[in-house]
Amino acid sequence: MKDKKLPTKMFGAVLQELRLQQALTQDQLAERADTERSHISALERAEKGPSLATIFSLADALKIPAGDLMTLVEQRLKTHRS
Repeated sequence: MKDKKLPTKMFGAVLQELRLQQALTQDQLAERADTERSHISALERAEKGPSLATIFSLADALKIPAGDLMTLVEQRLKTHRS
């Protein structure tokens, strides 16, 4: 059976990795992305999936193209499934 939450889990893992690579706290990322720390936390823990607008604001806050962010998630999914 497929795990329907797997993409959400992978997004959260990639988001946390990128945030930590840039030495950002959840508060700092939330401020840059114009959202709440609790929202960043929920995304990282895969309690919530990101909206398209959220993907773009997070990518901007992390100073990477949104496509690159999603490519990282997609790569993580591929390696998890194989």
